[in-house]
Amino acid sequence: METRAPFVLPLALPLSNGGGSSITWPFDIARKLAHRRGLSVLVSTDTSSPHGRRSFVACDPCDGAFGLDPLEGAVAPAHPGSDLAFAPAFIGVVPFEATRSRLERPAWSGPERRPSPPCGAIEWLRYDAVAVIDHEAETAHVVADDERAALRLVREIEDGPARAPARFRLRVEEDEAGEEHVARVRDAIERIFDGELYQVNLARRLRVSLQPNDPHAVLSAAEALLRAFPTAFGAVLRTAEGWVVSTSPELLLDASPTPDGKAFERIATEPIKGTRRRASDTDEDRALISELDADPKERAELAMIIDVERNDVARVSIPGTTTIAKDPHVVTHRTLHHRVARVEGVVRPGLSRADVLRSMVPSGSVTGAPKVRAMEIIAELEPMRRGLYTGGIGYVGRDGSTRLSMAIRTVVLDDDGEGEYLVGGGIVADSIPERELDETRVKAAQLVAVSASKPA
Repeated sequence: METRAPFVLPLALPLSNGGGSSITWPFDIARKLAHRRGLSVLVSTDTSSPHGRRSFVACDPCDGAFGLDPLEGAVAPAHPGSDLAFAPAFIGVVPFEATRSRLERPAWSGPERRPSPPCGAIEWLRYDAVAVIDHEAETAHVVADDERAALRLVREIEDGPARAPARFRLRVEEDEAGEEHVARVRDAIERIFDGELYQVNLARRLRVSLQPNDPHAVLSAAEALLRAFPTAFGAVLRTAEGWVVSTSPELLLDASPTPDGKAFERIATEPIKGTRRRASDTDEDRALISELDADPKERAELAMIIDVERNDVARVSIPGTTTIAKDPHVVTHRTLHHRVARVEGVVRPGLSRADVLRSMVPSGSVTGAPKVRAMEIIAELEPMRRGLYTGGIGYVGRDGSTRLSMAIRTVVLDDDGEGEYLVGGGIVADSIPERELDETRVKAAQLVAVSASKPA
């Protein structure tokens, strides 16, 4: 693959009817491209986040890849540091079970008897042109391999007819009786008391149906979710099997490239454990922050997960470079407070991008501690394979940089508009099974709220 600076053209804006903020622009563009093959939208609706400055829209992929690293050891197509070289070359998904063969433990890497999940395979789509929206500067550009690709996408966006959001119907149902999840939690707690592990993340499934089954309904449902529950890591992806809609708040991997673009130089992950709603009253909101920051269960969970993440990062880092770059702290978004930390490391020379991805996916944040035993117990107790849930969604930049969000708060739909939404939580020794069930319902509340609202 040839390395060169990307070709950049400006996009005429604003695109919204009546102007509007730049937060609407990714969906304005996406609606113009709704029926194009391989539509991908990585969208920030929380521009207050340090990760929320830019959104990306692309369609009509020119190629694809199905391995952990879509560059497959090649040099990145753009020089690191060149103008807008971070813009996506590949956009895709890495499911939870994608790296299971790396662990020589039968319960995790042995034969799988549970049904195949939707969106269960790695899928990267290669785009020769992508629209980049800068929410801070309120500008937009097309970044492309060459002038031909850039002009094609600019014409499709600027000449396409503007469309208003479509109407949609979203139905959400529980897949099983709550008592079944409660029983699995009790089983996990017994294993914790038996000394098998300290913490494990267990998930349950909700069934989802979206109608009408067309791209405009998917985009409208995604926009409704992302407006109601803003995040820097929103995603709407047309995959080989259907659609992915994500409102994830969590950064799984942020990897910067080496100067030659051949590998990763630095990596970081930002685990989240602990959530509280925002309050309209200022004093109540401050009290909720204090409660979250002081909660002993939340503190213990995050401390354990930081240790697991530190081990994952250290496994591929130069000794002594793995650090907790940001101690556990509360981060406030428009609708929620989260307790977050940041773990960083400098990657050991000689390791490939795939080596790093194998260490980081799946994340300790959504498995448990010790990590390998937690993954074995997840495989034993959960009745379904997770598929994309708690894997990664994101992009590989033209400069070889990579950013993946954690695939939580994520709907996976098939071509008939039917699909699933998994929710889970961390189980520790003092967990109360019924409260863990309630927590999964709280985490599903954003989807249920949009399903209960009047269609757009």
